[in-house]
Amino acid sequence: MTTRKPVLCSAASLLLCSTIIAAAPALAQQIGTTFPQAQNIEGDLDFADRLLMPNIPATLVRLEDVADANDELFNMPVTDAAGYRVGHFRRVETKEPGDVVAVITLNDSRRTIAVLVDHVRFHPESRRIIADLTTHEFDVTPAEFPSG
Repeated sequence: MTTRKPVLCSAASLLLCSTIIAAAPALAQQIGTTFPQAQNIEGDLDFADRLLMPNIPATLVRLEDVADANDELFNMPVTDAAGYRVGHFRRVETKEPGDVVAVITLNDSRRTIAVLVDHVRFHPESRRIIADLTTHEFDVTPAEFPSG
């Protein structure tokens, strides 16, 4: 006599799959509200003018507007003004004279630098941080003082 195996999978697996599918819209809505409403780049023309990339994203978010930026953006790729990947975001911190800076670890030199948050924006659609600095400006930024 042969034992019959389920065609798809066990009843417990089917129940788990259906629960995940049912919860997906609620999870998507929660993830969608993690980041603030993106600002139109037209309201930040000075930043847009400093970018060298051919297709400037229409919506960018200031790092100080991202709730819990240190956790939400940790290890996010950072691109320079031309759109080339230069490093990874580490955290936002306040330096001694009261300057709010983004701490970034550079890919090539493995140095960690601090740049003023005025020089960086978060692009939620591509999940990257865009800076208005060139690769050369990143390379010559000293590690002990914020750039800007």
